[in-house]
Amino acid sequence: MDNLEVHFQELLAQHRSTVVQQTMGPDYRKDQDPEEPSRHFIDLELYGEFPLFHFDLDYEQLVGRLGEETVEKNGILLWAVQRTFDHLVDSFQRQDLEQALLYSADLSHYVGDLHQPFHTTENFDGQLSGQLGIHSRFESDLVNLYLQQVPFSKAAPTDLGPVMGQLHAVAVESYQWVDPILQAEESIVSELGMDRKQYPDQYFKRLFDEVGGVLGDRLNQAAYRVGSLWWMAWEKAGHPAF
Repeated sequence: MDNLEVHFQELLAQHRSTVVQQTMGPDYRKDQDPEEPSRHFIDLELYGEFPLFHFDLDYEQLVGRLGEETVEKNGILLWAVQRTFDHLVDSFQRQDLEQALLYSADLSHYVGDLHQPFHTTENFDGQLSGQLGIHSRFESDLVNLYLQQVPFSKAAPTDLGPVMGQLHAVAVESYQWVDPILQAEESIVSELGMDRKQYPDQYFKRLFDEVGGVLGDRLNQAAYRVGSLWWMAWEKAGHPAF
C-alpha cells in the first residue's frame, strides 16, 4: 500500500485494517463454497512441460476444448485473479466502497497465491516426492521465523499490460522455483540425517539459508503486482473519488 499513488494510497490507508482483515477471506470461504478451492491453484504440469505450458487464456475457449470439470480440477487461479480484477474495476466505477475493499482484499490473496510456487504444481505439498508439508514450511514457517530478515524494496505500481498475459507469465515464473526448493530441502534433510518426524530449528535455518532469496523474491514481486493491479483497476475505472 505504501508504494501507491498518493490519492489512491490515501483511500486505502483509511481502510488498511479492513483490507488486511479481509485478505484471508478466500481461504475461509473454502469450507462454505465448493467452487472456491479451485480458485487457489493451477497445476501447470497438466498443460505441458516447463517452460512451455500451453492452454487457452480465454476461459470459455479452454472449457470448450477440455470441459469445465477438467479445467476446474486443474485449477483456475489465473481466471480467479482476472475475474476479481474485473469486479474491482466495476466496484470502483460504481463507487461502492464496501465492495471495492472486499475485492481489493480478494485480489491480494489470489495474486499472493500465484506467487507461491507450490500453488502452481500437482506436487503442491511435496506429497509426490516424499516431502509432505513443504507447502506450509515454505509459505508459513519460514515467513513466521524469518520475515524480519527479508529485505523489501519500494517499487511504484505500473501498468502491467494485458492482465491474463501477465498472470500466465507470473505462473511460469513461480513454477520455475518448485524443483530448486524441493532439491534444496531434500539435501538439507539428508545433510542433517533427519527422519522427517520432526523439523528442528536447524532445519529451518538451513532452509532459509538456501531458499530465503526465493522467498524474498516471491514476496516482493507479489507486493509489487498486487499494488499494480489495484492501481490499474482504479485507473481503468477513471480515478473515482470516494
